[in-house]
Amino acid sequence: MRRHAAIALAMLGWVCSACDKAGPLTDIDASSPWPVASSRPPVSGPSGTATAAPEATAAKRVMPPRPVPTTSPTVRITMPMDVQLQAIQYMSAMQAPQPSDAPADAKYAELIGDALKPLGKPDIVSGGRLIHVQMAKGCTATLPREAIARYTSASLPVLLTHGVLVVRCADRELQCLQSTRDADDVLCTHK
Repeated sequence: MRRHAAIALAMLGWVCSACDKAGPLTDIDASSPWPVASSRPPVSGPSGTATAAPEATAAKRVMPPRPVPTTSPTVRITMPMDVQLQAIQYMSAMQAPQPSDAPADAKYAELIGDALKPLGKPDIVSGGRLIHVQMAKGCTATLPREAIARYTSASLPVLLTHGVLVVRCADRELQCLQSTRDADDVLCTHK
């Protein structure tokens, strides 16, 4: 069973690489356990252009339950299966774009990825939604945030304004996802 969870965690990176804000499913809230497209039509603004319904813009992003506390952000392979499954759901929701997110700016994400090359091989995923840095060793829960501060002139909120939702590091033992929405929102899993 634990081996299946490890495989599922490894597949998370591949599955979530398809997450993007373009296409026919853009109005689906992927953070919901049962994604549902909005049934409300857009509201016409004063100029006659369609705008988002007030309820949609005022709604707060809903995340699935966090598998471990932020003070100890690592999900270990020895933890119960339900905790490991929660980790998969949570990491998917971290990477899922919402209608209120800025469009992904792939060129900007590539510039940030290039600046992170001293750490390892950067990969820009989902058109700029995720910056993944594959390292030989050294991935920790604090590394993605520290690397952005050290190697770039950006910050997590600036990345978010360019549509980058997650910065992820991975080595042979660990992967850590840092949300750009919340500096304290980091989740790591053992491979």
